[in-house]
Amino acid sequence: MGGIGKTTLARLVYNDVKVKKNFDLKAWVTVSDEFDVFKLTKTIFDQIITGQKDCNIKHPDQLQYELKKVIEGKKFLFVFDDVWNKNYNLWDNLKSQFKFGASGSKIIVTTRDQNIGSAMGTFQNHYLQIISDEDSWQLFAKHAFQQIIDRSALREFEEIGRGIVRKCNGLPLAIKSLGGLLCSKNRIDEWEDILNSDIWKLQCDILPALWLSYHYLPSHLRQCFAYCSIFPKDYKFEKEKLILLWMAEDLLQPQQDKTLEEIGEEYFNDLTSRSFFHHNEHGCFTMHDLVNDLATFVSREFCLRFDDGYSKVFTGKTRHLSCMTYVSHDMKNLEEYLSKNKVLRTFLFQSRMLPKQFLTNLEQYLKPMRCLRVLSLRQSCVTTGFDLIGSLKLLKYIDLSHTEIEELPDTIYTLYNLQTFLLNTCKHLHRLSSSIGNLKHLRFLDLSHCSKLEEIPNTLCDLKDLRTLNLMGCQSLSCLPADMSRLVNLCYLDFSSTKVTEMPLQICELKRLQHLEPAFLVDHNGGRNIKDLGNLQDLRGSFWIKNIENIINVGDVSKAKLKDKRHITCLRLEWCGETDDSEKSRVVLEKLQPHTNVQDLRIWNYQGTGFPSWIGHHSFSHIVSLYLLNCKNCYLLPSLGQLPSLKDLNIWGLEMVERIGDEFYSCSSISIGSSSMINTPVPFKSLEILYLGDLRELREWKEWSLMMGGDVGGREGTGAFPQLRKLSLRECPNINGACLPCNLPSSTTLQIFSGCQQVVASLQSHQLPWLGELQLIRCSELESFPPQGGLPSNIHTIQILGCEKLESLAKKGWPSNLKSLEICDCKNLFMDVGSFPEEGQLPTTLTCLKLESLPKLKTLNGKALRDMVCLQQLTIDDCRGVQCLVEEGLPDSLSELNIIWCNSLIKRCQRDTGEDWPKIAHIPHIEITADLCISGLDMVERIRDEFYCSCSSTISGSSSMINEPEPVPFKYLESLYFGILRELREWKKWSIMKMMGGDVGKGDEDGQLPTTLTCLDLNDLPKLKSLNGKALRDLVFLQQRTIDFSGGVQCLPEEGLPDSLSELNKQGCHSSVADRCKRDTGEEIAHIAHVNIWPCK
Repeated sequence: MGGIGKTTLARLVYNDVKVKKNFDLKAWVTVSDEFDVFKLTKTIFDQIITGQKDCNIKHPDQLQYELKKVIEGKKFLFVFDDVWNKNYNLWDNLKSQFKFGASGSKIIVTTRDQNIGSAMGTFQNHYLQIISDEDSWQLFAKHAFQQIIDRSALREFEEIGRGIVRKCNGLPLAIKSLGGLLCSKNRIDEWEDILNSDIWKLQCDILPALWLSYHYLPSHLRQCFAYCSIFPKDYKFEKEKLILLWMAEDLLQPQQDKTLEEIGEEYFNDLTSRSFFHHNEHGCFTMHDLVNDLATFVSREFCLRFDDGYSKVFTGKTRHLSCMTYVSHDMKNLEEYLSKNKVLRTFLFQSRMLPKQFLTNLEQYLKPMRCLRVLSLRQSCVTTGFDLIGSLKLLKYIDLSHTEIEELPDTIYTLYNLQTFLLNTCKHLHRLSSSIGNLKHLRFLDLSHCSKLEEIPNTLCDLKDLRTLNLMGCQSLSCLPADMSRLVNLCYLDFSSTKVTEMPLQICELKRLQHLEPAFLVDHNGGRNIKDLGNLQDLRGSFWIKNIENIINVGDVSKAKLKDKRHITCLRLEWCGETDDSEKSRVVLEKLQPHTNVQDLRIWNYQGTGFPSWIGHHSFSHIVSLYLLNCKNCYLLPSLGQLPSLKDLNIWGLEMVERIGDEFYSCSSISIGSSSMINTPVPFKSLEILYLGDLRELREWKEWSLMMGGDVGGREGTGAFPQLRKLSLRECPNINGACLPCNLPSSTTLQIFSGCQQVVASLQSHQLPWLGELQLIRCSELESFPPQGGLPSNIHTIQILGCEKLESLAKKGWPSNLKSLEICDCKNLFMDVGSFPEEGQLPTTLTCLKLESLPKLKTLNGKALRDMVCLQQLTIDDCRGVQCLVEEGLPDSLSELNIIWCNSLIKRCQRDTGEDWPKIAHIPHIEITADLCISGLDMVERIRDEFYCSCSSTISGSSSMINEPEPVPFKYLESLYFGILRELREWKKWSIMKMMGGDVGKGDEDGQLPTTLTCLDLNDLPKLKSLNGKALRDLVFLQQRTIDFSGGVQCLPEEGLPDSLSELNKQGCHSSVADRCKRDTGEEIAHIAHVNIWPCK
């Protein structure tokens, strides 16, 4: 049942604090009708690498390899919301990509179909019931009684309200929607109208409660809501972009003293408060499926979507048309309709599936559409501008983002009504005409990530209505227009990730400016003065001041009025050069005090010897994150313990600090036993992450303990850091275990990086009862472990990662209660012994052992492993020196075995046939993985007889490589990716000729690809002319992945494709192939569940 709260419950679990602590990675994916494995996988990958790097992967095997690197050994929580597809093979295909995660990883699926739940899950389904009458009432009251002034009338309101709630039949979505509606209605008769409405009696597919919510919307909100039916179900839209669309369609009613953007935001927030829109954690919004159905119903024929599963027919009444899909369509019906409809107002396309011929014909379809207000060809194959666009004089919104366009046609600069122009990520766009100044009504210009754009014409400054100018990521741009002060209405300016190093002198005359990214740059040549910031009273969000060392007159700092800028929530202050006057630096920082609303504060390269008193003052109650970085002259830490909301504290590069004392915890030193101490809040009461790095002189860390009738020396009472989850130390060579606090929570992880050798060496001699998980990461000085004297028995989890000098593991000293041990990327470990573990070396309590990227490891000690009677999970990953499993067999307790990228082991552990199979046959869950990705070797012309594809490698990027890497086995390969090998003509031994026909080169006719292949991906091979059908038909397991190819292939093989194939992607293929693969007409591919086609441009 829809609207019962499945997504809400899953979201509560997903965001729960305890759940967050138990998982390393999290991702949320809304699936809906379109179950595209690549798209879903990429959505997950994009979420878990957020902020680390850009993801521009277009090929399944590349994506799977990158995903494996990220999730391997980590515990993850993934949520697949609103699943409708029942195809088990597709689900199994998707799920198989997550097998590298750590034990305990979880996947939550929400669906309305119990059969889907049964097919996907290994656990019993959980069926949500309607909520009780009392819970229904509480939910309703929470939303409905926010603004009723007359409290004496509440009883009468409650009686009517309970009657309304009963009619919602326990559906949370319906209850919440009506509660949001009634929140703004303060009269009894208004509530009675809703209780007695005839809408409750309607017989249709729309929930009556949603009908009522829509019925009582003001007319202007009805229009805006109905317009949203152009979005497919589960489509994620941005508030800003939707407001711009409303604006273009004249759906926003002008109000005195308010901009259209402000009015649009009011409309949007009103619809959100009534539960028509739902906000997700990534900053976007969605509509519930049932709400989308309502929008579709009320918009009738006026809005039409051309996407999967949409059954509306084309009519002459349609005014708003959209196509947002990743699936190829037969465009004949659409073209026929476009040729007849001359009155469209919205033509909103966002699809990479538009055939080139369709785009060619589009000009003639658009030319007569004189009423068109909105035109979007986002992500289409547009390479040149349409000259005819200039004839569409009513256009107010154009979106050519993510296209291949190189230069805009001159006619586009004659669109005098244009308000919104989106050109972001047009990576080939290299210039704008000076005629851009003609677009007098332009309010929003997005040029972000136009990497070849070198100059912005100064005539752009003629656009006095311009409110948003986004230049982020224009990597070739080195300066801004000189006359920026003429943009009197500019509110948003972003030139981050450009070459711009100086701002125009008049930048601070833009008094309406709210967002300035990346930074305000203080000029040392009498240019941009810090006092000029005083004019920018409306700054909000994130704000960064750089080059603070260029401030000459300290008195100018107060004139910046940072303290008055209440809307700044994230402040970054950076000194970019050296200064000899530390006192001046201190005074400057004192006067840069922000408003207490700031939530995130970061200070770089501060030159003073101490911090001003405002840093750490308890009045800054909203600060969640605080970074003090490279403040090399400071010898005392500021008092930070009384910041009540602080969760993330990073102190790095304070080289003069020798001790952490009382001042760190409180603003004043309080003697034990004083009356005021009883009222002192626990220091760092909300802190979750504490990072201390490059504190080379730190020798002492004084414990803080609040005496509550106990002995302070015995550490009884309430300690600081009650919520700490992670303590990270790097380059603190003078502290040891005695310096660490003793009263931390038992869930705290100690993370030690290089330069902290004394801490590791002294852990046993100092009792740290909280220490349960220990991580050693890139400790370059570590040669042996555990240290002499051993480790505390309370440690249950140890990770040793990237310690390149580590050569040996001691036989003694391991924690007696150790449960999990991971050793990864230690290149010299086991150099002398070659075998692991020794008998009696590891405690029998161990349940999980992971060995990864240990090239010197030759054998596993069978007898020692057999003694591990509790071992449940064993992972051997990229340990290529291990030739076979132990003769004694693996422990009977083992329930999971993962063998990844271990060439010899893969061969010996094959089910039923491998020599080592009898040793592992008793294990319930076995994963053996073999993949190969070869990409970017532009000079490779042939693959010799000696080459046997590595079951473990990704080989990429060396254009000078003429031949191929060292030989390794090929027989058990499961996944094969070849990409950007433009000169490859010959592949001997396994004969690329046998696979590709005779146009590539000569080869061994007796060879073949291994039948174990489940995925084959061929990309950017221009010499590829044909596919050998017989060879492909022999790949009987090719079902769970994708065939991706490009180049000169002009037809599919006569023998057809394997019956097992469930997904086929064709990117950059010949138009004849594309035509033969159209849905409903391509007989060769009719049996394949998912087909995606990208023709050549």
